Amino acid sequence: MTPKFIKKSVIQILILVGSIALFSLFPKNPQTASSNSIAQIPPFDNSPPNLLKPPKPTKIPPSPAPKPAEQPLVFAPPAQFRSQIVYKASISNSKVIALTFDDGPSPETLKILEVLQKHNAVATFFCLGRNLREYPEIAKKVVQAGNAIGNHTWHHYYHDVTEKIASNEIDYTGIHIYRSTGARSFLFRPPGGRLNNGFADYAKNKNYVVVMWSIDPKDYQQLPADTIANTVIFQAQPGAIVLLHDGGGSRHNTVKALNIIIPKLKQQGYRFVTIPQLLQLQAEQKQQTVDRQPK
Repeated sequence: MTPKFIKKSVIQILILVGSIALFSLFPKNPQTASSNSIAQIPPFDNSPPNLLKPPKPTKIPPSPAPKPAEQPLVFAPPAQFRSQIVYKASISNSKVIALTFDDGPSPETLKILEVLQKHNAVATFFCLGRNLREYPEIAKKVVQAGNAIGNHTWHHYYHDVTEKIASNEIDYTGIHIYRSTGARSFLFRPPGGRLNNGFADYAKNKNYVVVMWSIDPKDYQQLPADTIANTVIFQAQPGAIVLLHDGGGSRHNTVKALNIIIPKLKQQGYRFVTIPQLLQLQAEQKQQTVDRQPK
């Protein structure tokens, strides 16, 4: 062998050995540590549905329109009657009359309500505070039936009272009118119709109308039903205010009298209204008279 041939053979052997050594550096398994971590990711088929499809939008119902605030029920006369004393209404163009009942509410009130509803009539009930506390549900029925309610003090005192006592008697009764019926009232009737013992003055200072009467059949004396009825029918006139009672004991004769009074006066063309309605009719008639005057 020549030296040139030997040198060439050595170079080929070195190349072969180098190639074998280089090949041995690569692992037999082509996977790496990073390929193992990829294998741990679950396939998409097992993904939660909300990752594959967006949820359907939920329909939000429209908010209901806000209800208008309910106006509180108020039994009050037209402004010109505030702080005034009224015995009857001056009405000539309409046959209207107002029945009023004092000293309730009581179980007798329910009997009177039945008669009023039977004949499609309304009235005004002047209530005692102590009875309102005892029979709030009856007072509520009075108002629900379309009648008006008024203040008749707490205890029904006749004697002279201080301003403080008048305040307690009238204000506490007003509170119980509101608690039992949800209504506020500016109608006041002094016990016994007495105007000079402190109650009427306090009521007028508080803008009540002091409601008296023009017809008194004295049913509190337990007179016969015919006597009570005949008194009212004989004295009836447009704008009249009738004094009757639904408290203070049995009102059997008053109930019987009502069954005579209402149909008879209706035959004569009368219509039964509450005190606020009666005074409103007077105010409207007066305004019509003013409007007809030449300018």
